[in-house]
Amino acid sequence: MFANLETLAVIDRNKLQEEFPDTSFPPDLTSDTLLDFGYVLLEFDPTPDVGLGEQVVAGELRRDGDRVIRGWAIVPPTEAELSSIFERAVQDKLDGAARDRGYDSLATAISYADEPAVPRFQADGQAFRRWRSLVWAYAHEQLAAVKAGERLQPTIEAFLQELPGLELLT
Repeated sequence: MFANLETLAVIDRNKLQEEFPDTSFPPDLTSDTLLDFGYVLLEFDPTPDVGLGEQVVAGELRRDGDRVIRGWAIVPPTEAELSSIFERAVQDKLDGAARDRGYDSLATAISYADEPAVPRFQADGQAFRRWRSLVWAYAHEQLAAVKAGERLQPTIEAFLQELPGLELLT
């Protein structure tokens, strides 16, 4: 990508060739080669680190002498996107605990709650059902507190550590 030193317009090699049809450009263009045509190679700032749910998008162009540099902008997640990120992490934790116990998901484990044929499975089902309710009640309460500005947004890892624990019979 190349940038016009006057307008900061960005073009690709094809557009450059269209703009200068009678010029045969070498395969490896440098800013020194392009300066005579009013262009330079587009440079980029280092990509910034992003937080949870944030996205990096192309930012402003700026000129620094005979250089044109593209900055970056960080777009924060919407409230709905942030909630979704936390909710997926909570559900993954619930399903993971059920898989660790030998079930394929939390839903499968809970399906045994009212089945008395195998006492261990029934006890597991009841424990997972109780735990699910406690976890989601806590998670929704805390996410509402974050949205209301009543608490700082925790990291996913810290939030998952706060969740009520699963109490299974052996």
